[in-house]
Amino acid sequence: MATTFLLSGLALLLYLGAEAYSIAHLRHEKAAFGLIAKILLSLGFLVHFGALEIGGRITHTVPYRDWSASMSLFAWMVAGSYGILRIRHRESSTGPFLIPVAILFLAVSLATQPAHPLPPDPRLTGSEFAFHVTLAILGYAAFTLAFVLAQLYLIQIHQIHKRKLGLLFSRMPALDVLSRMHHTSIGIGVVSITVATTLGFIRAKQNWGTFWDPKVAITLLLIAVYVFCLLAGRLLNWSGKRIAWLSIGGYFLLLFSYTIVNLFITQEHVFR
Repeated sequence: MATTFLLSGLALLLYLGAEAYSIAHLRHEKAAFGLIAKILLSLGFLVHFGALEIGGRITHTVPYRDWSASMSLFAWMVAGSYGILRIRHRESSTGPFLIPVAILFLAVSLATQPAHPLPPDPRLTGSEFAFHVTLAILGYAAFTLAFVLAQLYLIQIHQIHKRKLGLLFSRMPALDVLSRMHHTSIGIGVVSITVATTLGFIRAKQNWGTFWDPKVAITLLLIAVYVFCLLAGRLLNWSGKRIAWLSIGGYFLLLFSYTIVNLFITQEHVFR
């Protein structure tokens, strides 16, 4: 556990460095700052993976057994999702707003890490379970970035209408770029959560005798909300602003699922 903690701490420092250089790059537009930010973020991502790999070997499963491990995996997936967005859209100016999400969740993980790992549970092993959990967390991470991007979109609209763009927001990407990044994040989330839920159905039927659980109902509703976000623009001609607000509402449903449902309602998808 000490090694996991140290590696996670090092990853946190690297993420913080990436954030600092991302802000410097946004303010001064020096290519060197952007390159350093990219290198630090990549190193943090790799070191963080090492921490998760060691943690997984200790518990013989995906590091998701308790709140701390779940937060760490979440943070790693956020960093990975941001990397995908950066490569896909070739846009780094959103880094100062998206990297802090990974920093926040990893910091929570370190602050709540238990002194001793939970004993292995044979029900929570195997590649099928690993894919189920990993894809579910990837989906949550992608929706988290969509939540932040939706807020950036709304703030940009507000600033444009007031004709008061500050230094940081004046260097943000255009609204259509933010909209495309938001759309990509939701697309990643929908695909990941849908596949994770399908794998969960198969595993639940084998282990519980039924696939139904309160967590399942909330997850299906969550998928429906975000699929509607993807289609509302084309089918209903909704504006980007309305879709952004719907995305934000969907994220509050996600938070309810990840906290209240996991901690107090479901009997199977509980941190233990």
